[in-house]
Order: sequence, then C-alpha cells, then structure tokens
Amino acid sequence: MRRQHFEWTFLVLALVLTIYGGYSLIYNQIHGKNLPILGLVFLVVGFILLITFLILLLISFIQNKKKVEPVEKPQIEETRIEEEPVEVKAEEPAPVVEKPSEPVREYTPRQETEYRPIRATRSFDGGSGYVNKVGYGPVLRVSEEEILDMRSNTYYRIEGNYVKRSGYGPVYEISGNRIRSAYGGYLYEISGGSVNKTYGGYYASISSGIIQTHDLSEKYELTDRFNLKQQLAVVAILFGE
Repeated sequence: MRRQHFEWTFLVLALVLTIYGGYSLIYNQIHGKNLPILGLVFLVVGFILLITFLILLLISFIQNKKKVEPVEKPQIEETRIEEEPVEVKAEEPAPVVEKPSEPVREYTPRQETEYRPIRATRSFDGGSGYVNKVGYGPVLRVSEEEILDMRSNTYYRIEGNYVKRSGYGPVYEISGNRIRSAYGGYLYEISGGSVNKTYGGYYASISSGIIQTHDLSEKYELTDRFNLKQQLAVVAILFGE
C-alpha cells in the first residue's frame, strides 16, 4: 500500500514540475519576457522524474512477469508401436550346372637344350677415324686393325703384336708400350703423354687427340680415340725409322 502511495506521489510531483515549467516558458515567450531560469529548472527536473518513473514501472512489470508460475503442460503418454516380426524367406540355392569333364592330357617332359654362350670372334677394341696434318689434311685413315697411309696408298694391318704391310709382311713389332722394327731395334715408346725415341729421348707429345713434335715442326690431329697399339703404329708410320 505504501509502495503504491509513493508511486502516485512521485508521478504527481513529476507532472506538476513539468507542467509548471512548461507553462512558465510558454507564458514568457508569448509576452516577450526573458527566459525564466526557475521555470526551465522545473521543466528539466520534471522531465527527468517522468523518465525515471517509466523506467521503474518497466522494471516492476518485468519482475512481476517472472514471478508468474508457468502453466504445466499435460504429459502426453507415449504410445509404443509394436513392430510385427517380418519373416525372411531363405533364398533357394541355384541349381548347380555340371561342366563337362576335360580330357586328361598326358604330361611329357620338355627336353632341355644345352645353353652355350656366344663367344665374340673379335677381341680388338680400337677406334676408327683419321689422322689429319694441321694445315694439310688427312694423311692416315684408321679403321680398327687396318691403317691406310694416304700419302703412299699403302695398307697396314695390326695382327696380334705385329704390324704387317699389305703384300710385304711384318714391318713392326709391338711390345708393351714400345714398338720396334721387325728386323731391327726399338723405335718409339709412349709413356703418359710423351712419345720418346728409344735411344733419342723426348721426341713428341700426344694428348687430347693431338700429336706434336717437340720442335713444333709437325702437328697432327686424331679424330677418334685410338688404343695403345693403334697409337704406336700411327707414330711409327708417321715418323718412320
């Protein structure tokens, strides 16, 4: 009861201050008087009290709404639907079709053939190319064992440790890294990148496909990589005895 009395008193006070302040402002405005300070204060205070009253009224309304007990909803009994068992029919097995029996074949063992490795008929492993004299052109043609001296159109052939001239017979004999005349002494030996006369010392260099005498008077170019026997035969044919 006291709360309701207070609320009405608060509301009446707010209305009185608002009405009085608004009336004072309107009256002085109509009669051209100065703005009344007291009337303006009453209007502002009354307006604030009205807003405060509305906020308190809204809060009270929300609190009363929460206190209301919720209406209990009638419980709906769940009905259980009993499922009828479904009968599963077993599938009938498919009829078995018998395949015609295949005739039995007699096993005959395969005759194994004896494996014999193929042996290479050639054991010479050398290059094929030309020996060109720089500034002149090709002077020798090398085709593995065969060497053609294009200056005299003479054919040579390396057979084992011998170098044979076509229509003549052996002319040079190779022994390790040295070559000698077939009927005389040793002529040249190749050691590393040097070509040495057996009894004369350093004579020429052979490196990177180039043969060049020590006095730079002769220079030859090899177009392929020749083995040691081919190199010894080339040196002997080029420089002779």
